[in-house]
Amino acid sequence: MVATVPKEVYTMKNRYVIIKHNAKVYQKATKKQKSQMLDELSELLQMNRHYIGYLLRNTGRVVFRKGKVVVVTDSTKDNIHQRGRKRIYGKDVLRAVKKLWRISGFVSSKHLVGFIRLNKEVLFNHPEIKSFVTDRTKELLLSISASTVDRLLKPYRDRIKLKNRYKGNPFSSNLKKSIKVESWFDKPKEPGYIEVELVHHNRASGAEEFIYTLTATEIQTGWTELEPIKNKAMVWTKAALESICKRIPIPVKRLHSDNGSEFINAHVQKFCKDREIWFTHSRPYRKNDAPYVESKNWSMVRAYTGWRRYETEEELKILRKLLRLVSLRNNLFMPQMKVVERQRLGRKVWKKYEMDIPLNRVLRLKEVNAKTKAALIKLRNTIDIVELSEQIEYLTEELSAAYEKKLRRKKTHG
Repeated sequence: MVATVPKEVYTMKNRYVIIKHNAKVYQKATKKQKSQMLDELSELLQMNRHYIGYLLRNTGRVVFRKGKVVVVTDSTKDNIHQRGRKRIYGKDVLRAVKKLWRISGFVSSKHLVGFIRLNKEVLFNHPEIKSFVTDRTKELLLSISASTVDRLLKPYRDRIKLKNRYKGNPFSSNLKKSIKVESWFDKPKEPGYIEVELVHHNRASGAEEFIYTLTATEIQTGWTELEPIKNKAMVWTKAALESICKRIPIPVKRLHSDNGSEFINAHVQKFCKDREIWFTHSRPYRKNDAPYVESKNWSMVRAYTGWRRYETEEELKILRKLLRLVSLRNNLFMPQMKVVERQRLGRKVWKKYEMDIPLNRVLRLKEVNAKTKAALIKLRNTIDIVELSEQIEYLTEELSAAYEKKLRRKKTHG
């Protein structure tokens, strides 16, 4: 063929008409004739040669698919193409996943799957969720995999990502000599072991006073309590520890801290001694000696507060409300992964994880009395998970507004 046809002269509908017109001739032609027809049609229609051959072979024929007979009468995409698996998770599932992801505090996909399965009675019976989640959608949500959730949420994740990283500031004290050093592999696996650490809200500047958050995690269950304090003075640290020990449902037997002077001091040492709590601290410059509480710094503190500098009474008041609600949601509803089996095969270490809510782990402990367990169950049943998540979002925005107002006031007077 010497003459050529420019692109976009034929619409797709016209191309399919030409293919349908030549299909019967092609199906009865010899191999040489078929090759010639494919060359000419490919040049004429500006389409892939193999695709044209596929359409010519199947147009007007009966195709067997999954036990059903389909008579193809026209060479269109709807009639010819049967590629890939059918879409299972549609718009209804995506809407539900986005809603539940928001309620969970934008956790990872694996934790979101666990959150849905472990809280299915609370979530699917809630009026706001029940109004748009059908029985079929509920069934799909209970069987959805973490990788599928990742694919569904991928377009929305970048909108809520926070930048920067946490930078700690180590301190030292002579009291370290009287407090036993304990590494991560020395930790006893018994209920009542608490790891504590301070999160700095100073925006990488140690000038003047600013607010801290004291994080305390019970390593057996993952139960975590958060307490903002005005500054790093010993009196505030001690008061925060007293409040946290009252709120943790497990009797505290051991307390492990880093090497900051807020913990390595006579006040905290006496606090532990009076309550018969075994006090230990990490090795210098080894953050991994307190891995359980370190893992909470991002998911339970930085995700809501960022790296901004907080120093005013208004910000402290909001932080106390916000982090208390974050602790409640984490301890009563949010699933956490825990290594239950570790096996080494050559250079590789295989780990088996258990996914459960801290509350469920507390309820299985013999060290917790029946009265405390009943109180925790009653507390969980009285909390509206959707309303709780909305309050957390509202307080997060209120904290940002207080911070911006402080900056504007500084610029005005500054």
